[in-house]
Amino acid sequence: MRFVLILIFAFNFIFGASFIYPDFKQCYRKNIKSIVYFKGTKAVAITKHYAVSYTKKRPRYPFVKHDPYLNLYLFHSSKILQPVKFKNTDKLTLGEWLASMDDKSMYIGNFAQRGIGLDIYFRQNSKTPPNSMISCLCCDIYGIGVGNGKFISSNLIKKFLNSKEIFYGDIGVKLARRGKDVVVAYVNPIYRQRKLKVGDIIKKIDGKKIETLRDAKNLILFQKRNHILKIEFLRKNALHVVKIKVQQKYIKRAKRVKRYRLLEKKGIFFDKNLKIIRIAKKSFGERSGLKTGDKLLQVNQKSVKSIYQANREFTKNRKKEVNLLFDRHDFQFFVKVNL
Repeated sequence: MRFVLILIFAFNFIFGASFIYPDFKQCYRKNIKSIVYFKGTKAVAITKHYAVSYTKKRPRYPFVKHDPYLNLYLFHSSKILQPVKFKNTDKLTLGEWLASMDDKSMYIGNFAQRGIGLDIYFRQNSKTPPNSMISCLCCDIYGIGVGNGKFISSNLIKKFLNSKEIFYGDIGVKLARRGKDVVVAYVNPIYRQRKLKVGDIIKKIDGKKIETLRDAKNLILFQKRNHILKIEFLRKNALHVVKIKVQQKYIKRAKRVKRYRLLEKKGIFFDKNLKIIRIAKKSFGERSGLKTGDKLLQVNQKSVKSIYQANREFTKNRKKEVNLLFDRHDFQFFVKVNL
């Protein structure tokens, strides 16, 4: 039997048997309906009423929230969408067949690189047009294309969908791989907690042994705000332990991005706790009798406790009249507004 297999292989090699790519046509037909547009911005449906888009340009269509680190935008749709089925990227293996597909093209390739944190994208060795769906042969989706063979993993997209706030942890250092070790390659001079130095070898974070750069970055990046990390490291062959508070990852362009707020067009400006911090002169807000310090409690009898929740309700009721419930020194009152 072994001899027969060798002969078959030799015959195919000698006579140049053509290579056959795996067939993704069924997956293409299944997933193509998940591509949707919001005023020209292409997006991928991820639930029956929400879609996500990767773009470096601010969309013209109102969005629910934005991740300035990954350039992701979340849109709400009043119409029922056909969502993709995401697959955990932890199951991806190098060389696995993948296809990036959208409403204009499909490119077949192999999984080539695993992503690390926010800086190093996942890759396949073929084109990945922005907002193409990265499909496996079972038709589930591993992520969304961003161009140049790169894609954002399904794990990060699901985290973006489920997070009430966009937060990525930072401790003021850049880590790198040196041989078998994960070391501190750079220390941010403006960061207050400068307890680590360049060259320190990270051994454990919160008691977990660090074997890969990906392990170390994820344990920092995906921590909760103000979490105290216990870091064990080697410095000049001596073992040290420090505790460092996790803070928001700094990004320059994040300062330039403003979250879409429908009521700002009405002259009403909120802080993160939904208290009015400014009323524009000669605006609807001033004419309605609202004052700074008034706190928004409900949108159409739906309780809201954050800017994210308020934005979601505003977007759902766009171009409609809504009742807003405010509180002023324990006195509650309604204001009607057309969004």
